[in-house]
Amino acid sequence: MAKHRWFKRFIPFALAAVAVTAFIGACGGDDDDGGSTAPAVTATASVPATPTESAQKRVQERLQGVPGIVDPANLSWPREVEGLNGKRTIKAKPTKIHTMSAGIDEITLSLVPLERVVAVGSATKNPDTTSFAPLVQGLPTAAREPEAVVATGAELVIATPTQKADVVAAIEGAGVTVIQLNLDPTPAGRLNAILLLGYIYGEEERAIALADEVQARYEKVVSVTGKKSEADKPVVASVAKYTTVTMAGAGSTGEGIITAAGGRNAGTTAGLKGNPQIGLEAIVAANPDVIIIPMPAEAGGKFKAELLAEPSLATVPAVKNGKVYVVPPPLYTTNSFANVRAVEHLAHILWPSEFPVADPPQFSLAGQAAR
Repeated sequence: MAKHRWFKRFIPFALAAVAVTAFIGACGGDDDDGGSTAPAVTATASVPATPTESAQKRVQERLQGVPGIVDPANLSWPREVEGLNGKRTIKAKPTKIHTMSAGIDEITLSLVPLERVVAVGSATKNPDTTSFAPLVQGLPTAAREPEAVVATGAELVIATPTQKADVVAAIEGAGVTVIQLNLDPTPAGRLNAILLLGYIYGEEERAIALADEVQARYEKVVSVTGKKSEADKPVVASVAKYTTVTMAGAGSTGEGIITAAGGRNAGTTAGLKGNPQIGLEAIVAANPDVIIIPMPAEAGGKFKAELLAEPSLATVPAVKNGKVYVVPPPLYTTNSFANVRAVEHLAHILWPSEFPVADPPQFSLAGQAAR
């Protein structure tokens, strides 16, 4: 099947990965307060170039239908996009960018040179939050208050879906262009976010290359796991413990990762939605074959020890067979395409003979060839 038929072929997986809000809130990873509640959107399928097709036409066709791009035929400046805060005009290619989310920073840093980012939030500098942390240690750190954001000198700010309207208004009141993204955490939505931000930043070609890279790696996994029978798929529980114990249920990013990696989400089977607080009896009832803990290594290790030592969990297959894994939150809880690396990571845990790479590589950055 052709590479660019990905959306038709894997729409069950796209529909499974919804509502990043609860997962981020439960795991405390990204500095975004949550995710969009808007219906999932459909990404634009890739349009292969032909020898006689101009690069500009190819870009225009690829951007056609991407939510937020008002006129994909307009590749000059000014250009207009539409976010949750309405239509906004970008007068010229932005050179001073700031985003209000570690996940959006990950996309941004993959699209533009580092020198175009004026500051990042503290979460983007935290290696427990994002794998991009080493890249940004030299950048200023900005708090999320309007005054701090304006003080970065940014000419363009990308806000999260749940950013409060008064915060957005205050930043705009200081003369800064703010675009509040309507993020969709499905695989199709992740690609749309790359293409939209590429258009916003004037990096359309780079965005198309990155979207193709992400798409290809996702497809490589689900082309194998999608053929697994339900009976062969292990039941996987994604649990975490911060102030309370939570489990990923239906409509969570955890569910989408587990499903794409070839597992059955225990929380969904148990009738849970989002990432609700649970008691240990819920783990017993779910009876998972595998438990993953998306937490920082030290805290996750302590929680893992608690689960393994808990008498009431002794008969749960994951505990009985020692299949409890602390997994990296920078992959599993980020609000970006890095979730594809989580799919690769979990596929290795579940199907090591078919996915022998334990540590999936980073995606390419701006100015790099796809790796």
